[in-house]
Amino acid sequence: MVRRSYNYYRAPDDQGLIFSCFQSDLEKGFEAVQRRLHGEAMAKYTLTTGGGYFFVPPPGNAWLRVLTQE
Repeated sequence: MVRRSYNYYRAPDDQGLIFSCFQSDLEKGFEAVQRRLHGEAMAKYTLTTGGGYFFVPPPGNAWLRVLTQE
């Protein structure tokens, strides 16, 4: 898992943290980490207002062959 966070500030009432992460398996990576954090003391200080999962293929066409193999 490769992850990075970025602070942002637009106005006093519009500021926060943007978190991005790249991994090959969502279940074993990000989702496992989120399950471990559930119920932690710091959880009450965080508010998630949006998010999503995006597919970012590696460079080249080798990944296409893997998807089309039977």
